Amino acid sequence: MDSDKTLLKTAIKLVQLMDKAADETLPSEIAGVVKLHSKLAVGSAWIPIPGADMAAGAANIWGMYARVNSKLGLPFGENVMKSIGSGVATNLASYLALSGVASALKFIPGLGSVGGAILMSASLYGVTLASGWVYLQALCTLAERNGTSFSVSDISTAVNSILRDKSTIQNFINAAKKAYKE
Repeated sequence: MDSDKTLLKTAIKLVQLMDKAADETLPSEIAGVVKLHSKLAVGSAWIPIPGADMAAGAANIWGMYARVNSKLGLPFGENVMKSIGSGVATNLASYLALSGVASALKFIPGLGSVGGAILMSASLYGVTLASGWVYLQALCTLAERNGTSFSVSDISTAVNSILRDKSTIQNFINAAKKAYKE
């Protein structure tokens, strides 16, 4: 699985399903937002304060959803994005177990901070990229079913449905982590 190609294909599908009268760059822009926020997540891994790094990663995911919505013209507010982001983060938490350990290592001055950040970087990158992909997939599911009219609860239901496929999510995260390390 190539996470970049999968992400772009999903963005293309989403734009087509939402029947956006968009130029050909919109899918690339949407995929670019997800990739940018995945890179920003790596930066949050380097915050030396345990716990603050994870909070920054979560805020980064919420910001990513808001920017995707802005590109698509979806009028969801900040509280909605936090709700959806919390739902995705909660479901992907098991994939962040190493990040929690890495964050705790930052209590050890010096090498603990550096080691924790290094361990955490690939995990946060992979989970953020997967969070973006899951969100795009959820929007695709809803657009297939309802066009462009759907509610927040519809998105939460679609996200939870996609997150049940643990194998696909794990494969996506592993591919993203591998791409990051390369």
